[in-house]
Amino acid sequence: MPTARLRPSRVLGTVLTAFLALLLVQPPAQAASWGSPQSVTSWNVVSGRWTANNELETYTPDCVWYEGDTLVIKTYDAGGGVYKSGRVESKALYGYGTYSFTASMPNGQGLLPAVWGAYLNPWLPEMDAAEIVGSRPGTAYQTFHDTSNAQTQWAVDNPGAWTNAFHTYSFTWWPDHIDFAVDGNFTGTKWYTTGPGVGMHFIVDTAVGGDWPGNPDSSTWATADGARYLKVSSVTYTPYYP
Repeated sequence: MPTARLRPSRVLGTVLTAFLALLLVQPPAQAASWGSPQSVTSWNVVSGRWTANNELETYTPDCVWYEGDTLVIKTYDAGGGVYKSGRVESKALYGYGTYSFTASMPNGQGLLPAVWGAYLNPWLPEMDAAEIVGSRPGTAYQTFHDTSNAQTQWAVDNPGAWTNAFHTYSFTWWPDHIDFAVDGNFTGTKWYTTGPGVGMHFIVDTAVGGDWPGNPDSSTWATADGARYLKVSSVTYTPYYP
């Protein structure tokens, strides 16, 4: 069968159409460079009673340790209305790039385990790679808080529950937006430009009680040893240089 031949104008039109279609489906190019991933293992361990958001926990260094390369945070009822838990904040302040946590979060009424980042001095902005309300283990919340504490949030559902199993929660901070992901799957973008000099501390903690998760009850501590554990097997920062 003879082969149909396209006129040059038709060939050019076909090429332009294909090129434009490619542009529409491709994300904007980021003309810059990436550094090597680095493990975050140097922490300030918080100590003291925490009352923000009407929370009930007392953070204590005794509730934070490493098992091999895995960071462990223990949370339990110490009696007399005292709930012990752990919180760590990276000593270093980090810039643009990917903040990644591979974590096994606990469930339990009144618990709020979280892996996240914040400027801390002042507090905002804040970027939450994941927070899980202990009574709703099938939903991971990823939230961006701007400097006025206006919030943009994604609720990522898992019918099999996120808790008591390792998953990777991350956000990538670009100069003009933040991309969120779970297990490498993109979940949302917030377009936002931070002020000069802003950085992020990595933070890992389990809060007890408060406005969002509510207070714990006897079911919270119905485990073999009466405690719940947040375990983080990997915390990494991959710098991005705009």
